[in-house]
Amino acid sequence: MSAVEVALSWRARAAIEAGSGARSGPDPAPLPELLESLRHHLLAGETHYPDRPGMVELRLGVGGALPGAGYPECGPDGVLITASEGESLFVTLLGLGAGRGASFTGSAPGRHSRLFDWMGLMPADPDRTGRGSVVFHYTDRARAPARGTRGRVQRNQSVPRIHAIGDRLFRSDAPGYSDGALANVIVVGSLDGLSTMQPFRLGFVAAPPKTLAGIARWKQASSICSPAPSQRAALFALGVRP
Repeated sequence: MSAVEVALSWRARAAIEAGSGARSGPDPAPLPELLESLRHHLLAGETHYPDRPGMVELRLGVGGALPGAGYPECGPDGVLITASEGESLFVTLLGLGAGRGASFTGSAPGRHSRLFDWMGLMPADPDRTGRGSVVFHYTDRARAPARGTRGRVQRNQSVPRIHAIGDRLFRSDAPGYSDGALANVIVVGSLDGLSTMQPFRLGFVAAPPKTLAGIARWKQASSICSPAPSQRAALFALGVRP
């Protein structure tokens, strides 16, 4: 099986995993103004692939919102737009080479446990120094990782660190905090906090550009780019109008 076929197979499983975290009940009806905005862009010829990492305006919006969630601001070359937080985590793990046999420390996989199980990631054995291939944390239900955890991570900068922040990036209650150890953290999340883009959904990865380049290759191998109408819906929610 080729690398592309493997990526397509894994993406199908990731889509199932991502769907497991969907909200209960029917999706809300889109705003008439949103539909009119999407119609405008489609009739203007926006029916093909947008920028593969994501529309520049949207990547700027995501990178500029990171400080509100406690992370350093980054430019568009440090942001990748995906279909969901599940896909973001999936392509990030692939980009880091964390496939079957890799181990992780930090948070239990929680809402992404099926993805971790299917990819074959296991908790690091504490009897063997507890050092895993990646450090994984949820930060959407707490103000920040525990100080002791941050300290341990900071002492081992060679291990990639992934923070899953859920939909808190554009939420009004997103707590901000400052820690120099967060400068090289890979942040994955969703844009579901933008309520006026519903029922469209997207995710994102924010990482140092050199790290993101390897992650983006896996996203592009599996789906090329995220749908333009969904990205336009997110821009609409951020106040970008035709």
